[in-house]
Amino acid sequence: MKRHLTLLLAVAFLAIACHRGPRIIRPVVDPELLKLSKDQIFQKGEDHFARKKWARARTYYSHVYENFPNDPFGRRSLLRVADTYYMQGDPVNLVEAQYKYRDFINRYPGSEQADYAMLQIAMCSYKQMEKPDRDQQKTKEALEKFNDMLRSYPRSSLKPEAEKRHQEVLDRLGKHEHMIAKYYLKKHSNFSAVQRLNYLIDTYPTYTDRAAAFFDLATALNNLGRKGEARLYFERVVAEYPNTDYAARAKRRLEDIKA
Repeated sequence: MKRHLTLLLAVAFLAIACHRGPRIIRPVVDPELLKLSKDQIFQKGEDHFARKKWARARTYYSHVYENFPNDPFGRRSLLRVADTYYMQGDPVNLVEAQYKYRDFINRYPGSEQADYAMLQIAMCSYKQMEKPDRDQQKTKEALEKFNDMLRSYPRSSLKPEAEKRHQEVLDRLGKHEHMIAKYYLKKHSNFSAVQRLNYLIDTYPTYTDRAAAFFDLATALNNLGRKGEARLYFERVVAEYPNTDYAARAKRRLEDIKA
């Protein structure tokens, strides 16, 4: 009897709970925001952004975007939300920034600031690049995204900045290959060095340390006894990079080969 009564009470409790329905949790809105216009709230975010209070600025931008998504202030606010994550700069926030910039492009593909958003997507990868002697996954990712931006917005006013960063990425990848080739030279693995240096020269024609790459390739070829090929690359160093230290060294090597 006692067990039957307990069961009845449990059923009654469940019935009451189901009748009341789920508890509705309403978001808490800062009373200050209710007294301000959207442009005033946006300006509050700008003020905090200027003081590098990224998280606080984000609360104002988020409010404007969530309540006025189709308003110019709403669109600008979504972009500024992404900027706050970008400025925080750590890997987790940079991933969030990329997501927000992409969200902006997807929602407002015709925006005059879509090129900026795409550049920033690339910059999020750029800021995570490793040194040349480390893994270059993020560097390759940055290269792909800069290429996307330059292809999508060839007339953008941001093109010079994108091209500058693009070249820095190429140099990082080129330096990575060059360091491996130098390691092979140091270990007297001249054939492997030649392969790496040929790949470097063919793949990264704008590599800024090209004089050194030619000199090292000539050195590896000379070590392999391929003196005719070595001479051609030493001569290129002298002809194409006459004002570098490598040119003077290449002249001495050419004299040794002739002797």
